[in-house]
Amino acid sequence: MEKELNIFFTSTLVNALEKVKSDSKCEWGTMTAKQMIIHLTQSSKMMHLGISKLLIQEKYIEKAIAFLYTDKPISRGIEIPKDIGYNFNDGIAEDIEQLKAELINSTNAMFTFLTKNTDFKATHPFIGELTAEQWLLFQKKHFTHHLSQFNLL
Repeated sequence: MEKELNIFFTSTLVNALEKVKSDSKCEWGTMTAKQMIIHLTQSSKMMHLGISKLLIQEKYIEKAIAFLYTDKPISRGIEIPKDIGYNFNDGIAEDIEQLKAELINSTNAMFTFLTKNTDFKATHPFIGELTAEQWLLFQKKHFTHHLSQFNLL
C-alpha cells in the first residue's frame, strides 16, 4: 500500500498539478483552482493542527474509517464548517505556480512524516482518530476528490 501511496503523492499529484492553470474551471462545486490548491495545502498540514473537536457522532467513526479502505470516492457537495482551520484568503494573491510548488513541498513533508512516524495518531473532525496510514489513505481520497473536481485525473 505504501508504494501505491508513494506513486500517488510523488507522481500522480505532480502530473495533475502540471495541468492546472489559474483560470481552470471546476466541473462541480464552487472552488477556484487557487482555492483548491490552498485547500489541499492546508489539508496536508491538518493533522498537526491539534484538532480535538469531532464533528462526527462516535457511533459512525468505525464506518468512516472503514470507508478509507474502500475504492469509493468522497461524495460531491460536502459542506465543511469554516471553524476547522481553512482560510481561502491566505495565499490567493500568490502566483499559481508558487502555490503548486508549496502544495508539492507540503505534501512531500506530510508523506515523509507519516511514513517515518508510523505510530502517529491525530484526530480528523469528520472521521475520528487516525493512524499515520489512515491519514495517508484519507489524503489520497481527499486529493483525488478535488483533483477530479477540476478534471485533472
